[in-house]
Amino acid sequence: MEWDLSDLYLSPEDPNLERDLAEALNLASSLDPKDLLHPSRAEGLFRRYEEALEKAYKPLNYASLYFATRTQDPVAKALLDRVRNRYTEVRNRLVPLEVALRKLPEEAFQALLEHPGLADLRHFLQRQRAYAPHTLSEREEELLNLKGLVGRSAWSQFYTEYTGRFRFRVGERELTEMEVRALRRDPDPKVRREAHRELYGKLMAEAPTLSAVFNAVFLDYLQDLRLRGYRHPLEPVALRDEVEVKDIEALLEATRAHYPLVEAYYRWKARRLGQEKVPSQDLLAPLGKKPKIPFEEAKDLVLTAFHRFSPEVGRIAREFFEKRWIDVYPRPGKRGGAFCSGGLPSTHPYVLLNHTDDLDAAHTLAHELGHGVHFYLARKQRLLNFGASTPLAETASVFAEILLDDLLLERLSPEERTLLLAERVEDAINTLFRQVMYTCFERRSLEARREAALSPEAFHGIWQEEQGRLYGDAVEWTELDQAAWAGIPHFVHYRFYTYSYALGYLVVLALYGKYQEEGKAFVPKYLGILEAGESQSPKEILAQAGVDLASEAFFQYGFGVLESWLKALL
Repeated sequence: MEWDLSDLYLSPEDPNLERDLAEALNLASSLDPKDLLHPSRAEGLFRRYEEALEKAYKPLNYASLYFATRTQDPVAKALLDRVRNRYTEVRNRLVPLEVALRKLPEEAFQALLEHPGLADLRHFLQRQRAYAPHTLSEREEELLNLKGLVGRSAWSQFYTEYTGRFRFRVGERELTEMEVRALRRDPDPKVRREAHRELYGKLMAEAPTLSAVFNAVFLDYLQDLRLRGYRHPLEPVALRDEVEVKDIEALLEATRAHYPLVEAYYRWKARRLGQEKVPSQDLLAPLGKKPKIPFEEAKDLVLTAFHRFSPEVGRIAREFFEKRWIDVYPRPGKRGGAFCSGGLPSTHPYVLLNHTDDLDAAHTLAHELGHGVHFYLARKQRLLNFGASTPLAETASVFAEILLDDLLLERLSPEERTLLLAERVEDAINTLFRQVMYTCFERRSLEARREAALSPEAFHGIWQEEQGRLYGDAVEWTELDQAAWAGIPHFVHYRFYTYSYALGYLVVLALYGKYQEEGKAFVPKYLGILEAGESQSPKEILAQAGVDLASEAFFQYGFGVLESWLKALL
C-alpha cells in the first residue's frame, strides 16, 4: 500500500500549491503588529496569522511527504527546495508580528490575556512571552531564518538524500538500510553477523562525510545559543517543552542510576544464548522462534488491540487503511525508518513505514498509528493549539505498543509469554535507556564542538564510552560498533529530541498504571490528553489524569514497573 497524497495536492504541478504559497505570502505581508494593542482587533489578527501559517505549511507538508518516498527523484528534490524557500519567505514576513508579540509592553500583553475573545489562546500567548528574553530584532530574526536554509535545513536534507542512497549486500540481495537493520533480528546468527558487518561497515566508511554533517549542525546550534543568549545547551529544549532544565537533568540522572537494569538484562540474555557476554551482533537476536507477521495480520492485530481499548480509537486507526493515509513497504529511493506526519487541523496525519513482516514491524505499525490517532484527535484544536508538545509527543505511540503487547500476551504459551516479556524489556531499554544514552552522547559531542570540529575518531570515542556505561560488561563490542552514531538521524534533524522518548516512556508507564487501576473509566481521560493538543502545558494536561511530572513518585513508579518486568524474567 502506498499513500495517497491527493487530499493535500494532486501532484507537484497542482496550481493550488502555488496559489496557497502566494496567498500565504500576501496574508503574512498584511498583518499589522499594531493590532496587538487592541484586543478586539487582535482576534482577527491571530485568525489571519493562522491562515497564513496553514497556507504556507500545507505545501511544505506535501513536498516533504512526496520527497520521503522519492529521495533520489530530481522533481521531488526541486519541489522540496522551492517550497522550503517560499515557506521561509512567509515565515520572515511573520517575524515583525512574532517579535512584537514577544516584546509587547506588559500592560498591553495582560490586556490580551484577559480579553474573552482570546481565552482559547491564553496558553499560546504565554508560551510566546516566555521566548521574549531570547528574541532578537526583526532583521536579526529574518537573517537567522535565511541562515537556516543553508545551515541546518540544508544539512538535514543532504543527510537524508545521501544516506538514502546507501545499499547493503547480504548474500545475493541488495538491501535498503531498513531492510538490513531488520536482519539484525534474524534467527540465523550468520545472517545477523553479515547484516551487522554490512550496516556498521558502511557507517564506518562514511563516517568522514557524516561527521562533517554532524559538525555543521552542532555548530549551527551553538551559534544560535550564543546569539539568543541561552546559558545552557538544554535551555532552548526546556523552553520548547515547557519543563525546567533541572527536570531534564533529573530524568537523565534517574535513568543513568538505573543503568544496572540494562546490564542485568543482557547478562540474562547472554545465558539464554549460551554465551558469557552478548556479542554486539546478537544484541537484537531473537530468544526463540519469532513469528512472521505479514502486513495484513499486523494490521488486524493492531486494530483489534486499539478497538478493545476504545472503539473510537479503533475507528480512527481504521481510516488510515481505508483512505490510504499510510505508505507501507520499503523500496528504492524511499527514506528509511518510520514516522507520522501530523498535518494540520484542516487536513489529517500520514504514516510512513518500512514494513518487514515481523513482530518488530507490527510494533512499529502500532507506534506510528498511535501518533496518528493523537494528531487526529488534536484536530479539535485551532492551529495555534494543535500538535503535541514534546513531553507528550510519544505518549500515544508507546501506549499503543503496550496495548498490542497486552493482546499478544493473552494468546501465547508460557514460553512465548516469556519471550514477549523479554521483548517488552528490550523495548524499554531502546525507548528509555538508549535514548538517554543518545542524549548524553549528543551533549558531550556538542560541548566538544565548542572547541573545534570533531574527527570521526572523536565521535567514535564518545559513542564507545557512553555505550559502555549503559551496557557495562554484558556486551562484547566490535570495532565497527563505534560508528553507530552516524546512522541516527535524530542527531541531524533535531536537537536533544531523543530525551523526549525517555520522558514519554515514563509518562506512558504512569498512564498505563492508571489504566490498570481504573479500567474503562480511564479511557475518557486518556482521550482528553490526546485531544488537548498544546492548549495547555504538559504538566496541566497530565494533572487531569492524576500524573505529576514534577513528583519523585513519577520516576519511582516508572522504574518500579521496569524492575518488576525484569524480576519476572530473572
